[in-house]
Amino acid sequence: MKKTNLALRPQIIPIIESQGIPDMFLQSAIGNSYGDIYETHLRWAEESRLNTTKAGDAIPDGYLEYITPILKAKL
Repeated sequence: MKKTNLALRPQIIPIIESQGIPDMFLQSAIGNSYGDIYETHLRWAEESRLNTTKAGDAIPDGYLEYITPILKAKL
């Protein structure tokens, strides 16, 4: 399987990219039409539901209660 993947990969990527699939349907920042891989990953992280709270604060729910003691090593 590994040998087959290594042999196919160089040919598969151009075939997939030639299909003209819009970026909104692809779940990967790598190979998007704009080439802004790092900016896309940063935006996705900022917009992630894990990084938002019910109140819309910058600090996620539970961070102060659970993560701060770990960081301060006071468990």
